[in-house]
Amino acid sequence: MVRVVRAGAGVFSYEELHDGVGKISVQRYFEGAHPWSMDLEIWELPVGATEGAHSHDESEPEYGAMAELYLVVEGNAQVTMGKVTVELGPGDAVLADPGVEHNLVNTGSIPLRVLVITDPATPDV
Repeated sequence: MVRVVRAGAGVFSYEELHDGVGKISVQRYFEGAHPWSMDLEIWELPVGATEGAHSHDESEPEYGAMAELYLVVEGNAQVTMGKVTVELGPGDAVLADPGVEHNLVNTGSIPLRVLVITDPATPDV
């Protein structure tokens, strides 16, 4: 069997995610159709958009204490982790550990495309 997810299939949006600015377009790949405890997404943030400062810890009902990996595919970003801010360009990646406040900002002149890999907590069955 060959499983394919086509570009643009199942795209959804986050509007002002985590009190951020703008609308983030998200394409999630193979949700629930793979054996790994992770989500794999491509996010697109318009110029000036932000994810909003947030963290993921045990108190979060939907995701729990979750790590997030951001890999810049296209564009330029500024990421703040705790009190440290770094600039990222294509091919650069950053890992937000569970419980660490972080924010992603499109600082470039084109839409920012980012591969986002997360490990949401698996609910007790």
